[in-house]
Amino acid sequence: ELYWFVYTDMVQAKFMQITQEPATKNSAWNQFKKIGIENGLFWLLSEGCRLFPQLCAPVSKLSARAVPDMEEVGASHKLFATPRWVRFSEMEYSVPADKMQEVVQEIRECIQKHRFAVHFPIECRYVKGDEIWLSPAYKRDSAYIAVHMYKGMPYKAYFQEMERVFLKYDGRPHWGKLHELTATDLQERLPMWSQFIAIRKELDPNGLFLNPYLSRLFGV
Repeated sequence: ELYWFVYTDMVQAKFMQITQEPATKNSAWNQFKKIGIENGLFWLLSEGCRLFPQLCAPVSKLSARAVPDMEEVGASHKLFATPRWVRFSEMEYSVPADKMQEVVQEIRECIQKHRFAVHFPIECRYVKGDEIWLSPAYKRDSAYIAVHMYKGMPYKAYFQEMERVFLKYDGRPHWGKLHELTATDLQERLPMWSQFIAIRKELDPNGLFLNPYLSRLFGV
């Protein structure tokens, strides 16, 4: 996966490989880079952007230069999950894997055009296709692209423009994150949507497992 720092030409790339090498010691320096820089310092910079939105572009450029460069060996559940103490709102969509470059380029042009006050990097990763009916990667190798906005900063206009780009490229939303699609929209994008809705209705005819969000999502 990679993180593109908006308003720059720089990315942070993250590579994971299976290895038989022994785990590296959890050094104080590595802990400082992960906790002190990626969380503590980034939180301070984010607060500055919240108070003074004009700082977003300079902060993004500073973050691109300050991001830690490190290598670790350890258990997958410890390395895939990293500390995230800086709170944010997030939207993430899956698009066809071969469209990642086009989507990121259009996102870049959109941010430049509107000059959105955003300093969080754009997160991009690849996922193999699967057979899960409501999976955003159902029967297609996918690129997941996520946009973030620091907690307390306005995000709706930014996310609306990003969603417009995602939908243009046959985007499917990540279910655990923000999106504005309805049952009608989703039926067009997920091949097994109608079959799922029929089974949901059969197994939960009284809506015991529904809430306002799911009611909107399923068109109930």
